[in-house]
Amino acid sequence: MPSHAPIRVFTFPPAFGLPTMGPFGLKLIACLAMLEVPFELAFEADARKGPKRKSPWIEDAGTRMGDTELILEHLARTRGVRLDAGLAPPLAARGHALRRMLEEGFHQVFEHELILDDAGFAVFGEALRPSLPRLIFPLATGMMRRSLRSHLYERGLARHTPAEIESIGRADVDALVAQLGDQPFLLGEAPSKVDAIAFGLLAVLVRSELPTPVARHLRAQPSLLRFVDRCAERFAPRGARSD
Repeated sequence: MPSHAPIRVFTFPPAFGLPTMGPFGLKLIACLAMLEVPFELAFEADARKGPKRKSPWIEDAGTRMGDTELILEHLARTRGVRLDAGLAPPLAARGHALRRMLEEGFHQVFEHELILDDAGFAVFGEALRPSLPRLIFPLATGMMRRSLRSHLYERGLARHTPAEIESIGRADVDALVAQLGDQPFLLGEAPSKVDAIAFGLLAVLVRSELPTPVARHLRAQPSLLRFVDRCAERFAPRGARSD
């Protein structure tokens, strides 16, 4: 296999003792570690600068590309590395379903708790503050919260009451607890792509100590706390610990 220069990963700045505060940035970092693809981090708080206008994105030998799944397909084509290639079809299907639950369902609860919930935003906003000019911080964060509220309303989640949103999020957390069981990773002994996105979402909620209901329920699950620590040690050791 030919040698390649490290790819540049553009993601949100670090926070909460994690190498980035972005859950999908953490997902990509974990995937690159599993694939043993060298990379360099470049921090950018304005996701609109990316080719998909969301974070993370990469630069690789003149190619700019956003969306973690498209990035992973790019690496499969250009470097011949692919996650989960050895999974048996039933496990691959289970991983796909779990990833959809996390990325399409739980991610909405995550955004609601981190950004729309006032108590959650008090924590997240302080972590974001150093990355934005002081004078535009109120305007930028106000626009971000209004835009996200509209987005989650159109997707359906923000139409629910806080108690209903909490119930949805707790059910997802409980499903992860049941799936993980006594295994080190969600599909067994070896890590897979679904562990990367689970790590990204869970680690931010755990390490930020968000005072929101689903985050508190998550932090009451010892097996998921151990899972987050295990993934942080293995895939994001640089600045991964908050203590």
